[in-house]
Amino acid sequence: MKVIYNTCFADPWLKVASQLEQKHGLEPVYWIGYEIDDSEKLVPAVFPNAVYHPVFDASKGIFPDRISKHYAQAHINIDFIKDYASYELQALKMMDRMDPDRCSFSFSERQRHYRNLIKNWTSCIDILEPELVISATVPHRVYDYVLYLLCRYLHIPFIMFQHTAFPGRIIPLQEINSIGQAIKNDYDEILHAKPNGNMLKANLAPDILAGYQNVQKDCEMGKPAYVETNKLQHKQSSNIAGLSMKLMSEIFRYPAKFFGRKGFLLQGFPTYLKRKNKSLETSRLNIVQYSFYKIKANKLKRKLENYYDSCTRNPDFSKPYIFLPLHYQPEMTSNPSGDMFVDQFLCVETLAKKIPDDWEIYIKEHPAQFQSHGEGQTSRIKEFYDDLLKFPNIRLMPLNADSFHLISNAKAVATITGTVGWEAMVRGKPVLIFGLSWYENYPGVLKIRNEESAGKIYDFIQKFSFDENKLLSYLAALEKNSLRAYYFRGLKDKMNQSEKECIENLVDSIICNINL
Repeated sequence: MKVIYNTCFADPWLKVASQLEQKHGLEPVYWIGYEIDDSEKLVPAVFPNAVYHPVFDASKGIFPDRISKHYAQAHINIDFIKDYASYELQALKMMDRMDPDRCSFSFSERQRHYRNLIKNWTSCIDILEPELVISATVPHRVYDYVLYLLCRYLHIPFIMFQHTAFPGRIIPLQEINSIGQAIKNDYDEILHAKPNGNMLKANLAPDILAGYQNVQKDCEMGKPAYVETNKLQHKQSSNIAGLSMKLMSEIFRYPAKFFGRKGFLLQGFPTYLKRKNKSLETSRLNIVQYSFYKIKANKLKRKLENYYDSCTRNPDFSKPYIFLPLHYQPEMTSNPSGDMFVDQFLCVETLAKKIPDDWEIYIKEHPAQFQSHGEGQTSRIKEFYDDLLKFPNIRLMPLNADSFHLISNAKAVATITGTVGWEAMVRGKPVLIFGLSWYENYPGVLKIRNEESAGKIYDFIQKFSFDENKLLSYLAALEKNSLRAYYFRGLKDKMNQSEKECIENLVDSIICNINL
């Protein structure tokens, strides 16, 4: 079986791929890899016959010669364009992160990039005839999203891994829009046995039990680990001194990447950012240009943050309300996992027309939207907040408002896919979601897919009753249908897991999902 490996770090995926080839005959024929972990050297050394594709080249639509030479013969299927028109809008929206000042990547340029990706991936599929794609995460960078769409259209299996609220615990998926029925089926079976809550807790995996108990405590104990990481990265990227320190740290870690005739210091940094008046393929940034971009982006984010702050009001806990914290964008959690609700205004619009007139909606911006290390300026404009405030029953919450207090006093919590939904579940609140989430099949969650499901919002909230045994049973079902692995960058140092266990878990999960 021929396999494409999509955006997989060398550790642990090289050893996973080796075991899959040696024991199960899964031959790597294509590998999209990172430059920061020496994949460009390590992958060809282990799999010399596989086509290697650097991730930044993939981001810019630059394909290996073997693929790009077939460009003219790889024709776009117009039925694919027609059938997947709504997904094309998602793909164009994904390109926000590539447009640092919101005016360097026009619609025509974005559509050209999308169509070129279709042609190049069609070429790749025609030449290599892959029978499976293995992706470390849900595809959410436009190059791998287009690959996913083509595989879906051509019925090529695509295995990806969805994160949960428990670091390193992931769920294997074969499509973006649903986690499937396995967790729901096991939940029903566990609940049918009328389990005892204490017994369920005693038998839960330590990482799940600890995560559950932390969220039961206060906001500080229950907050996701990425919150502190974001704060640190924000501090490091907020001024020239911090950026200089980051650069020196990267030079120290990867000196060979920076020096020499082809090094980053002379040639510019590989990046997916599109420069104005440059084609995407030829856009690179030297140190001066990159510094200018960061300064300009940070200035725009500060301006947006100040405007948002001017629009906020404190919560009034005497009023009935739904709490809707916004997602940081651009990011996988809303695109593609939110589908059409990547437009978060649509979430607000849906709630506003389905709740009683005397209920309010408390909206809180994601703090990372304005943090210096992110790209939040590409996905917000001040008019977004203006339009929200046109609704008479909407309040924008201050950034420092305690989210756990807002959850605890709410009638319900709404989110696309966020961790806040999990926090609300633990606090005994009904949850409304608009996208793909590991907790979407929990009975205390209503997934909004269309007008019919949206019409159930009020009754769902009114009829909800919290039962801890049901929540613990769902966590037990999650444990049964998930695995632990340091499958992505930065997780290995945070997990107490041996390399052997990590590799075995990933190999077993992949084999189980392709039914070999």
